Amino acid sequence: MSGSYHLISVRWHTLSASVQADPAAASQVWWQLCERFCEPHRRYHDLSHITALLMQAEHWHDHLHDAHVVHLAIWFHNAVYDPRQRDNEERSADLARCALLAMQVDESLIPSVTACIAATAGHRVTTTEVADMPLFLDLDLAILGSDPADYLRYSAAIRAEYDWVDEENYRAVRSKVLQSFIDRPTLYFTAPLREAYEARARDNLRAELQALSSL
Repeated sequence: MSGSYHLISVRWHTLSASVQADPAAASQVWWQLCERFCEPHRRYHDLSHITALLMQAEHWHDHLHDAHVVHLAIWFHNAVYDPRQRDNEERSADLARCALLAMQVDESLIPSVTACIAATAGHRVTTTEVADMPLFLDLDLAILGSDPADYLRYSAAIRAEYDWVDEENYRAVRSKVLQSFIDRPTLYFTAPLREAYEARARDNLRAELQALSSL
């Protein structure tokens, strides 16, 4: 077992213990999540992505209202990930609901967790009743504001997840997605992450869009 794998296992079991989950059920869910996040078609949406988001959540911990909601949403978002399908977010939210019920966590957590996961479908805040939703969505897009070298690795990993799409179609669809983000008044919903990442994220998005259009 690699060191990084051990560390993320510890993170999961620490979280499950902190929400007083049934240990046996939490262990079973852990192995189910591992199996999913280690699927061979994943190049970006894997355990490394989960680790990065957990680290982001820890970095911005002082801005969280309920860390349990955010950390659970991080673990279960993208649990279902098939690039050929369009209902991954909905199915991930359903998986989270079933898993959390099986783990016997406080059921009051579940609606907020599943709402956060479902909101990643359009990366828009869908309700004001989940205080952590804006920050959770911002954490998921923090990669956009990474340094240019990390962003290039991210965009290459996304391309690899869509290796079954021919180059012309990929450029067209990816360009549309990038432009939709660029057209937003702001990419980030929370002031701290907007200040930290907005300018560089826009530079990265524009650079990728230009590269796609020049191929």
